[in-house]
Parts: sequence; C-alpha cells; structure tokens
Amino acid sequence: MNFRIITWQEFDDALDNFPKPVFNNFYAIPRGGLVLGVPLSHRFNKPFVSRPDNMSIIVDDIADSGKTLREIRLRYPYPSYVLCQRYTCKERAITSAIQIDNDDWIVFPWENLEQAEKDYESYKTTHK
Repeated sequence: MNFRIITWQEFDDALDNFPKPVFNNFYAIPRGGLVLGVPLSHRFNKPFVSRPDNMSIIVDDIADSGKTLREIRLRYPYPSYVLCQRYTCKERAITSAIQIDNDDWIVFPWENLEQAEKDYESYKTTHK
C-alpha cells in the first residue's frame, strides 16, 4: 500500500479551491471534518455550528465511497465540501479541493504516519 501524505502547505493551498458558499454556516462531521470546517468558517466568515440546519454546508476530510455523506444527507440534503474526494465516491453535490485518482491511503497533516499505518492494517482486516 502506498501512503499519500497531505502536508500542511497542501492543506492551506487547498482552502483556496473552495468557492464562497451561498449557505449560511458550516457543519463538520466529527472527527475528520472538524479540522477543515474551522478554517473554512474563518475564511468565509460564516459560523461553525454543532448541528446542521437547513442552511448548512456539510464538511468532512474525505469522501471515499461517499457512505458517510450519503447517510448524513438523508437527514440534511445539503451541499458538501470535502478536502479529498476519491474516484470511488459515487455521491454527487460534493465540492472537493483534492481529487484522489488511486487507492493510496491518505494521511492528513494532523495524523501520525505510524498510527495511519496501524489504521490501514486494521482496515484491511475488517474490509476483506
């Protein structure tokens, strides 16, 4: 397995790829969405909320299969911003800053590479 390490510089640069939202606030999916949601909230001067409402943009770190976003959007059918979107994601209405066109394991700048390697090994055993 290859690991794709996203640096803090890439993260900062990626923030420039998000358009100004027409919705009123950001709701971040815990845990991964929090790190992206806060800087987006500051950048666009929009509140960061603890529960989505009918004017929220849903934020997450990655859209892999799209399952997490699909589940939350059953209740809150609003646009989504994600840092990374993998080619395997079937969900629509997602704005992503980084497109991932392979199966590399993504390691975000706030993650520890050693722990990411363990997470991948755990993932392999539960997704055979």
